[in-house]
Amino acid sequence: MKVKKKITKKKLKQPDEFVSFTEQAYRFINQHLKRIGIATLLIVLFVLSFFLFRMWEQKKENEASQKFLLALESYQMVSSPYREGSPVEYKKALEGFEELIEGYSRTSSGKVSLLYKGSIHLRGGEFDEAIKAYEAYLDKAGREKLFRLFAFEGLGYAYQGKKDYEKALKAFQEIIRLGESYHWAGAHLNVARCYEKMGKNEEALENYKTFLKISQNSISNHSILRKVSLLEK
Repeated sequence: MKVKKKITKKKLKQPDEFVSFTEQAYRFINQHLKRIGIATLLIVLFVLSFFLFRMWEQKKENEASQKFLLALESYQMVSSPYREGSPVEYKKALEGFEELIEGYSRTSSGKVSLLYKGSIHLRGGEFDEAIKAYEAYLDKAGREKLFRLFAFEGLGYAYQGKKDYEKALKAFQEIIRLGESYHWAGAHLNVARCYEKMGKNEEALENYKTFLKISQNSISNHSILRKVSLLEK
């Protein structure tokens, strides 16, 4: 038989825990209502701003992508292997990429446009401008390895054009450091040529041999073998 618990007057006087907590919460909210409202408003504004910014970024990406395709088409027409464009045509192609670089610098198309700008300046023998474009890409762009390899290659050729073989060497060595999986035999060939220009024949010979080992079917092999034979004497 169950014995009913007797509720004493003392227990009746004790406040109910749920009611007590609710009253405390109500008082807290009532006292800090203004601050809570401001904090909520700030959170809503932050979330809204974030989504609006993402929408704006996507819009800019789409616009840049369309402009990039037009600029690329113009570039491909003047850099065709079947015909060499005139300086005026290259300048017009360059304008398309410069518009992207200036107006859409945060987009992926704007960043890649720096590589094409460097290539156009390199073709025109404007080595300082080419160097600026390639260095700007390396500074601003992400960690896309293949594009970075293209930038270092262009940078190396630009410094070669200026006969600054030490800086050219560093650029080509960076290709070797980053691109082992790509087997860029050409980088070893360019490194060898830089060393040879600098009078460092042993280092040149080592890289010529590496090129021959990696690129066994290259059309350059015959001339490189002769070069190796001369350096070994």
